[in-house]
Amino acid sequence: MKTTKRILALLLVLAAMTSALSACGGSGDALSKEDYEAAVTKLGEELTSVQTDAATLDPSDVDGAKKVLDDMKKPFSDFIDLVPPKDYEDAHEKMKSGCTAMIEYIDTVSGLLEETDETKLAEGAEKMQTALMTAMTDLSEAATMMQ
Repeated sequence: MKTTKRILALLLVLAAMTSALSACGGSGDALSKEDYEAAVTKLGEELTSVQTDAATLDPSDVDGAKKVLDDMKKPFSDFIDLVPPKDYEDAHEKMKSGCTAMIEYIDTVSGLLEETDETKLAEGAEKMQTALMTAMTDLSEAATMMQ
């Protein structure tokens, strides 16, 4: 029961954070400004979809929770790989940092799902907090840079 509550709490925190983010990225040709803005919009839509999946997850299903968490990383990873237009290069670097921090946060959450050692849980919680603060700060700054 304690593990179930911890999984649910971790997923709820992650779902809340992903819903608050509207933007997060190379290789290949640079996107046009319009295509890049569309990619930012698509990222937000994908995160909403993942949040919906997280809300319907059975918290006693650790393997299912890990799959949802792994799926949550894909939009961030995909966005990191984009090549922005010249106008958004600086903002994109900040977004890449924020997306990387979100991936670190998600990986930490996943690693803690079955952890029972209180010291490791505390260390993980501190790592999560640091990653989340970095992500929030960098993504917010990047959004401001794009305005």
